[in-house]
Amino acid sequence: MSFLAPIFGWAFLSLIPLAAIYFLKVRPRKKMTTAYFLWSKVFTEKRSSSLFNRLRDVWSLLLMLLAFSAVALALMKPEFERGDRKDLLIFIDHSASMSAQEGSTSRLDRALGEARRIVQALDGVQRAAIAAVASEIRFVSHLTESPRELVEALGKIEPTQLPLNGRILDDLYAGADKKWTENYRILLITDGSSSTGGTLPEGMELLKVGEPKENMGIAAADARLQLGEEPSVSVYIQIASSFSQARDVDVIFSRRDTELPGKIIPFAVVPGLNEPEIFSVEGFGPGEYELSLDMKDALEEDNLVALAVAEPRPVTVSVESEDQFFLQNAVLAFTQSGGLLQLVAEGAQMALAKSKTPEATLSLVFAPAGESPWWGGLGDEIDGAVPRVLVKDHPVLRMLDAGSIDFVGARQLVAPENALVLVVSDEDVPLLYVVRAGGKSAVVVNMDPLTAEFYFSARFPVLVHGAATYLAGREETLDASYAMGTTAAVPGVQEGESTRVTAPGGAARTLTGKAYGPLNALGFHELENTAGNWPVAVSLLSSGESLLDNASVADTSKPISKGWSLSYLLTALAIAVLCLESILYHRRKVG
Repeated sequence: MSFLAPIFGWAFLSLIPLAAIYFLKVRPRKKMTTAYFLWSKVFTEKRSSSLFNRLRDVWSLLLMLLAFSAVALALMKPEFERGDRKDLLIFIDHSASMSAQEGSTSRLDRALGEARRIVQALDGVQRAAIAAVASEIRFVSHLTESPRELVEALGKIEPTQLPLNGRILDDLYAGADKKWTENYRILLITDGSSSTGGTLPEGMELLKVGEPKENMGIAAADARLQLGEEPSVSVYIQIASSFSQARDVDVIFSRRDTELPGKIIPFAVVPGLNEPEIFSVEGFGPGEYELSLDMKDALEEDNLVALAVAEPRPVTVSVESEDQFFLQNAVLAFTQSGGLLQLVAEGAQMALAKSKTPEATLSLVFAPAGESPWWGGLGDEIDGAVPRVLVKDHPVLRMLDAGSIDFVGARQLVAPENALVLVVSDEDVPLLYVVRAGGKSAVVVNMDPLTAEFYFSARFPVLVHGAATYLAGREETLDASYAMGTTAAVPGVQEGESTRVTAPGGAARTLTGKAYGPLNALGFHELENTAGNWPVAVSLLSSGESLLDNASVADTSKPISKGWSLSYLLTALAIAVLCLESILYHRRKVG
């Protein structure tokens, strides 16, 4: 046996004054009397009962000593040594699949009911904490021995439409110290979503709730605008099914902002994760669309997918050079192959220049010449500059093997102090770098593209495209639909600018940076910045949440300590002894 609060052992010292009170004899006061015969009978009865009175006083003393000892022991919180006693962490899965209906309740309701029974039956010594788990782990209570606090924490857990992220469970056990397995006992109450495959890190226990359910959902979807004489939308779809038999289902593709009928496509769906399919819908252009399954099943959230088919928004580029032919063709190559860049004469977002310093806010400059805030110390040409890439994963170089470019015509120069140098020569001369100053940004390429015959290389238009999209903040394109819990890139935002975000419910906030997420609300979000308005569609898109057949998932939970703690029992014993002593005291007084 051990004690959690041994300092309260000092309470045993209270037994000393208690015993002293019982052994202390009060000397009676002497009074003269003239009628002794009236007291003789009393003295005779007192002598005959003196032994009984002494025994009765000792019995009363023993009862009080027992009561005080029980209270002192209860304060010390004694417990029997148990090798399996660890602080209990109860993780409640509240992901999308837990909203599946099980009769009149949901799987989440069953999980909360199981957790409530566990915390109410804890022995009062073992500490526990409650956490909600979906795309992340969120603790809703601290470690406590109070069942009341734990039950209140369970009331804070609500259903979500997020998928269960199995990686966060694995991360708990990462590292050499393994503190979670050594110091805590973790119990995950879940339906066994196949997001984790029913497998958990070693040492974590699974308490399974829910029965296998038949359900069908859209596990993956995408849409792209097809350019041509008549616009059309190409749709990619993958369906997951936990039905035991093959089922026929209609997939409806409809535009969100119109009452016109959509396109109905029949599908034959087999159990499990089906092969993806692609279909085209004629007569539909850019806009907000919905892709839905025409059926009722256990989970509704995975039957509908929001799709934002974006209108082409090319980065406009102007050319400033004496020999414009090759520079213009580099832009036109991307104008004709998807509308990523557009050549304009005026009002361009970016200037493509050679041997000039453009007045534009964004610039891509080849062959630096003359005075410029973008470079200094311009000197002679470098013979045989061997390039060395410093930042391989930079967006300007993402699709480009910069180490194989022949930087012929490169000159000695000094990049500004705030420049991000991406490529240098073997003599550390900057060959390609990004610089920002005075509210303007530029990518400088220290080479003569004509002398190097770079115009004839496929790497030339790739470099132009990479620099243009990076400078315009368009290096990342928006997907037609994002899965819940993921993050979307914010297009068009420049350094120091902000974006206004409007969620599906209408709540708005201001966002800084180039990332929006995690996305925790289904439907269409709106991003608005200086580059325009950008719709972001969010859907469930998780095969693990749609496949509700958990028959193969095994319950691995172990017994949990239940009952009353020794402190509770000792306190009850002290109360019972005091009640007994009060009864005896009353009988002594009234005879």
